[in-house]
Amino acid sequence: MSKKPLFSFDFVAICLVIFLTYCNITVFYNLYSYLEAIGIARDWRGFLIGASSLSTMVLFLFASPYLTIRNAGRCAALGVVLLVGCGLAYIPVRSLTGILALRLINGAAIYLLSAACMTMFVSRIPPERSGQAFSLYSVALLLPYSIVPTVMAVVTPHLTSAAYGYRDMALLLVPGLAMLGIMSRRKNTAGVAAKAPAPISLGDMYRNVFTAPIALVLGLNALYIVTFSSLFFLAKGLFQSLGYADVGYYFSIQMCCMIAVRVLGNRLFDRVRKITLIRWSFVLSAVSFVLAARATDLVGLYGSSLAMGIGMGMGSPALYALMFHISPPKYKALDSNLMMLSLQIGNFLGPFLGTWIMHRMGYDGFLLADAAISLVAVALCSILTCRRVDPEKLAATA
Repeated sequence: MSKKPLFSFDFVAICLVIFLTYCNITVFYNLYSYLEAIGIARDWRGFLIGASSLSTMVLFLFASPYLTIRNAGRCAALGVVLLVGCGLAYIPVRSLTGILALRLINGAAIYLLSAACMTMFVSRIPPERSGQAFSLYSVALLLPYSIVPTVMAVVTPHLTSAAYGYRDMALLLVPGLAMLGIMSRRKNTAGVAAKAPAPISLGDMYRNVFTAPIALVLGLNALYIVTFSSLFFLAKGLFQSLGYADVGYYFSIQMCCMIAVRVLGNRLFDRVRKITLIRWSFVLSAVSFVLAARATDLVGLYGSSLAMGIGMGMGSPALYALMFHISPPKYKALDSNLMMLSLQIGNFLGPFLGTWIMHRMGYDGFLLADAAISLVAVALCSILTCRRVDPEKLAATA
């Protein structure tokens, strides 16, 4: 293990900023109901919710090569300013065009913050502890999904409207500007880059993306998110179809297991072969979907949640750490940001495909389809370990 410290000020500050960023994503879990309350037509509500992700994806696709270690701090600060401005604007803005503009700007701000944080992160972590670092970073990404809806459910009834909750959550990012300012004045001694890498063009980015190991890991990350996000948005209907109103405990169990695996076992991510962890993650995910499809009571559903939590707890840190190791030094920050792009694509496709399958095959068919997707991912892991495309061997010889 590296003797370089992992828990530096920069590491903790970046994790806090990304935690607050994702708080400003998850706070919109009730946006559909808010749009209904202010009179936005039903046909527009889904598009408005997804507009933020679309904006984020477009910027990941076309702006990523131009975000570097040198300008990451300024981009993150701009992202904070835009996100705070959007949070304040939700109170007076109630028109369709106004909300659409806010969602698009919101997505741009999320890109600036998440991409800049990832760029700073990969430049500051000790390479030998990348698995542990990404494990803890992913906890900062996940915590808002289990904390924010619960907190807002208590707070929102005391507010005039949900828009005030959006404002207050945005204002929590203001201290992030101070942390970003301190980081910009500190000398980076822990990470992989002593100086800024040479510029990367869009052509360079796409040639890099279509190399076999990079493309396969990006595809695995997208499949990982497609299955989870489809279940996340359809779970309430699944529970209601079985006669249960409350879906909260399912994801509480799943998130607690996931976070426990990543916190308690974080050193294993640098000691166990990453492809092995990824393969078992998808196997357990497939098991969890089959258990949910066959469940007739809460015991079966919660067993599914437990299997999913353990499986997904291993998946994301191993995927990100694998990408970090197989990427050429020039592309490490860029490829890590493309992992965030594949996450956004998964979040966009998951609910769409899940709903399409559920309407035609019911909840059992949708869950079994997710199990099948997980098994396809297991097969892709086997391709990654073949002699020609083994990325860990590539990393060892790079």
